Amino acid sequence: MNRGINHRRALAGLALALLVLAGCSGGGEHGGEAGAGGGAANGMRTWASHDELVAAAKQEGSLKVLTSMQEETNEVIRQGFTAKYPGIEVEIAEQSGSDDQRILLEIQAGANDTDVLHLSAESYNDYLPYLEPVDLMAMAQAGTLSLPKEMINPKQPNTMAAGAGIGGFSYNKKLLPAADVPQSWDDFLLPKFKGRKFLADIEPANLAVLAVAWGEDKLRTYAKGIGEQQPIWARGDTVSITAMAAGEYRLHFGSNYHSAFRAQKKAPDVVGIALLEPIPVRITQIQSVRKGAEHPAAATLLLEYLSSPEVQHALDELEPQQSSIYAPGSDLNELTKGKQLSVQDWDTFSKTREWEELILQQWGFPTAQVKED
Repeated sequence: MNRGINHRRALAGLALALLVLAGCSGGGEHGGEAGAGGGAANGMRTWASHDELVAAAKQEGSLKVLTSMQEETNEVIRQGFTAKYPGIEVEIAEQSGSDDQRILLEIQAGANDTDVLHLSAESYNDYLPYLEPVDLMAMAQAGTLSLPKEMINPKQPNTMAAGAGIGGFSYNKKLLPAADVPQSWDDFLLPKFKGRKFLADIEPANLAVLAVAWGEDKLRTYAKGIGEQQPIWARGDTVSITAMAAGEYRLHFGSNYHSAFRAQKKAPDVVGIALLEPIPVRITQIQSVRKGAEHPAAATLLLEYLSSPEVQHALDELEPQQSSIYAPGSDLNELTKGKQLSVQDWDTFSKTREWEELILQQWGFPTAQVKED
């Protein structure tokens, strides 16, 4: 009698265990959660193949996207994506810096229906609890997604960076003699550049990124040295480099490459650009899928598309020069290939503001700054 009871209990326990296992590997709220790369095992969703992902995306049929890219670039993305995946209707809008906190509050309140979100550097960590657990890394490793693994945050594999920003310096070729063009970062500390001889932005984003390669001690010493050179303090690359191109200044320290490139296209005989090693690199255009998004498959497909040659070319031509250094064949990939870089990667991403404040302290400025795009 006891053996029969024990036998039935064992069978019941086995059946319960099988049911639990089946529940762990099932489709969940949306189809296609279980798949390649062990997505189901770590609690994150994947699709078993690219064909399965495309089929699910077409079944969803539409998609709402936010990026920080300008309207012209967004239209290129929309047209290209719908041409590649007909049947998926796409709505893309530009998110400015002033929109960030409003959109975050909407998401926290469950009042935003965007599928693909743009995550600002300042609010990145605040967004993390509200992102769909899509395992981009597992699918990239399995070949389900054609997405460079370096674009994906390995610790938060549901977020990716589609672009980058690099820094250097720019100068007026008609006013600055060729012999005086700096050949290293240390050249800016030479006596000939002391006393209002170059422009320096009071938002030192590119200089801050050099902490990755240099360390904080060297960054602090260098920043102090730049301050002692008594540069012309400025705010905003576009205004400063435009004034330099007009002949008001000779040299601009720590320029955003894309800003200088835009000015150079307008005045190629006047504006020169140079990159110094280590080249500061910042990850940009950070995107993810909103938690509970109605169109998760289409959203995942869109994240893959952002790394495509078509979109990377648009980032180079229209933004301009803000493609990813990890996208093969992009302008920034070719420009930085084989060079020493100082990359603000996913591990150092959150420290940039701290490094900027360290620099501002050396320059004698208040550290509570209102950041502008």
